[in-house]
Amino acid sequence: MHIFADLVKNNEIFILVLTTAIGVFLGKVAVGKVSLGLSGCLFSGLIFGALGLQVGKTFFYWNLIIFVVSVGLLAAKDVIIFMKNYGLKFAALSVAVTGVGAASTWVFTHFAGGFVDPYVAAGTYVGALTSSPGLGAALESSAGNPGVVAGYTIAYPFGVLAVVLFVQLAPILLKIDIEKERADLEEMVNLLNDKRTGDDSKTYLNEFSIASFLICIIAGMFVGSIFIPVPWIGKVSLGTTGGALLVSLIFGALQKIGPLDMCMDRKILAILRDMSLAFFLTSAGLMAGPAIIEIFLERGFVLVGISVITAFLSILTGYFLGRKLWKINWIILAGAICGAMTSTPGLGAAISATDSEDCAAGYGAAYPVALFCMVIFTTLIVKTVN
Repeated sequence: MHIFADLVKNNEIFILVLTTAIGVFLGKVAVGKVSLGLSGCLFSGLIFGALGLQVGKTFFYWNLIIFVVSVGLLAAKDVIIFMKNYGLKFAALSVAVTGVGAASTWVFTHFAGGFVDPYVAAGTYVGALTSSPGLGAALESSAGNPGVVAGYTIAYPFGVLAVVLFVQLAPILLKIDIEKERADLEEMVNLLNDKRTGDDSKTYLNEFSIASFLICIIAGMFVGSIFIPVPWIGKVSLGTTGGALLVSLIFGALQKIGPLDMCMDRKILAILRDMSLAFFLTSAGLMAGPAIIEIFLERGFVLVGISVITAFLSILTGYFLGRKLWKINWIILAGAICGAMTSTPGLGAAISATDSEDCAAGYGAAYPVALFCMVIFTTLIVKTVN
């Protein structure tokens, strides 16, 4: 017991692996037809984080980028098809989801009667939509005001929980047949891409290339760090997540970059995806866990209420537009909703819930417009609240 207690106290790797293992077993527990899958790692992370266990942010970012590159390469074969058929709808979806989230934050902050200052409100907005790029924009537009971080920290766990629970429970509550959705999506892709049948099975039988995978990471981090000046808004970048996802989708769609094959063994990519997702969600939970206790002190109840309402209104907006109005296949719509919220934890939950990496194609198609909108709406909240 002494050795175990010492490892829990002093060894971050042991904490991460132990919490992840518990989360994996937690995800296998089914209540009726509902189980958390790998999202159980997020909940185990939140529980142990609230109890005081912590790991460094390096674990979070390392597993995040491995996860994003893996799903990008897995989804690349279909992303061009989805962009051609749903590009404008995904753009409109991103504007609507981020816009409704910003509007609800603004309205409920005003109802709070000055109880929430504009910087905390901006942080609550980007936290509810689990948007790291939005956090960067809020900090830039507020000259690094600490209220932004406070609002984000409080809202983030509830934004993550909202999107994770939605993609897990929606198929059951809304009677969506996942097997039928996967079959319909495959049929649609086959009809729109004559080359897929016959050549695709050969293309994706290449061995896994460590060099190609690392090039995706390096190029993605480089692209994500490029800042583009936008009038009245400031400098905007895709960030590590957006850059890595964009590069892996493009490189995977091109299939070859110079001598490097980008169409790698899909089984190995799937293993990397699931492993990194489990560690990524655990790390996110461990980092956010302490805020669970802090939120009930001082102004926590108001901010929690705003974040929960904002998250669910944004998600439901995406669902009703995409599903009820445009009849978009649930597999790619689940990813697009997460992309419209710039929510990488949501993408992981969507892939786990649908058992399809094609969610990442919807995510990648919606993400760029959503990123731009997050920057605009975050800046407007800072300037107009109170």
